[in-house]
Amino acid sequence: MLFRLFLVFKTALLSLCFFGFVAWTSPANAENSKILIFGDSLSAAYGIPQQQGWAALLQKKLQLKNYRYDVINASVSGETTSGGASRIASTLKQVKPAIVILELGANDGLRGLPIKEMTENLSAIIQQSKKSGAKILLIGMKIPPNYGPQYTETFSQSYQQLSLEHKIPLVPFMLDNIAARPSLIQDDGLHPNALGQPLILEIIWPKLQRLLKK
Repeated sequence: MLFRLFLVFKTALLSLCFFGFVAWTSPANAENSKILIFGDSLSAAYGIPQQQGWAALLQKKLQLKNYRYDVINASVSGETTSGGASRIASTLKQVKPAIVILELGANDGLRGLPIKEMTENLSAIIQQSKKSGAKILLIGMKIPPNYGPQYTETFSQSYQQLSLEHKIPLVPFMLDNIAARPSLIQDDGLHPNALGQPLILEIIWPKLQRLLKK
């Protein structure tokens, strides 16, 4: 099932492109620190109401647990690491985040782009985020075996290498136990539905919580 879902990813994710921040962000509060979500359609709540996406659910969880953070979702559907690298500086300047959740690379992999190029782009985003004073949580991704064992394995390992090189926490795969379950996927066969969004947050939360301050 995961293999089939990613075959659909290759066609559909690449066509879902728009630019700029997604519509949903939390209410501004000058006293709160900012968490920047910098990703693609998997974080942009594509195909469901923004308030049902994992980014919006994260805001609710933070408030429930009395963490003083505003979540700013700057995810762009169809985004590649190259596109992310080109807009990270302006986004950091605008948001001034305390934490950056970096979720990019799926579209690079599905296009079969050079992993070295992807890694360099992600590294540049991490370095600029660190330079701005933000902590980074790296979100990993996996691609299907039809790209060949060497490419798929190197792709997955690149996130681990970045985590070690830059000494930042890593969530190995944000769709773990989600992508292969049709009940958690939209009718397009590729994006997690509203039922899958809380599970994404459950996967990300333990690593993110370690970066939070009360």
